[in-house]
Amino acid sequence: MSANAKTVIEVLYPEYANQAGDNGNAMYLRACLPDAEFIETTHDDVPYFAEHVPSLILLCGMSEAQQVNTIKLLQPYRERLVELIDAGVPMLFTGSAPEVLGTKIVNPDGSETPALGLLDFVTHCNIPARYHDVVIGDLNAPERDEAIKVVGFKIQFTQMKAGAGQQPFCRNEVGFGLNKQTSEEGFRKNNLMATWLIGPLLPLNPDFTRYLLDLIGEKDAPLAFEEDVRASYEERLKTFRLPGMGLAY
Repeated sequence: MSANAKTVIEVLYPEYANQAGDNGNAMYLRACLPDAEFIETTHDDVPYFAEHVPSLILLCGMSEAQQVNTIKLLQPYRERLVELIDAGVPMLFTGSAPEVLGTKIVNPDGSETPALGLLDFVTHCNIPARYHDVVIGDLNAPERDEAIKVVGFKIQFTQMKAGAGQQPFCRNEVGFGLNKQTSEEGFRKNNLMATWLIGPLLPLNPDFTRYLLDLIGEKDAPLAFEEDVRASYEERLKTFRLPGMGLAY
């Protein structure tokens, strides 16, 4: 990033996109980037990305009802999102937020909620069935020689069926992926990264957070509380591999 450029992070709908502690992702970024500008776009706002190019767009987990609201709010800006994805603008969708990006959500009663159609997958919501697990995965980072290990938790009512030929966010060594039959977790399209991992993701994963900061042009920004987050990360890399640690239903 040039000396004159300012890092601008747009946090979409923080008033409800904060389930399972996912608001911790924005909190950790603020700690890492105290001089960055954080724009919190609420449901009454025109998104910043509609007329500008943020350094990062962040959307975190939400309830099923708020997914419907989010799809409605973002639908007028769908083509703008396509443009930004194609341009390689970094975006991070975590928890249940990726479900707004698919083609549709199939509800427990068989009805369907059309989604944004930015990625080719169908979400099957199976309430009251709950799917949960611990995860260790290898981050899909083709520009790097070495895979980045990511850790986290999955707690969801959904299973996803993906179309062919898409890049996963990571391939799991431990834990299930888009559904119970695959180890491929989440999606990556250019610099759009969508994952069902919670925890929250960023403070649990210093190597991934370092990668993300580099991606948005903040190569010199130190990781906040690095000694503590690395110790926690290394502990999870060990304990998540222990027999019986999997929490699958």
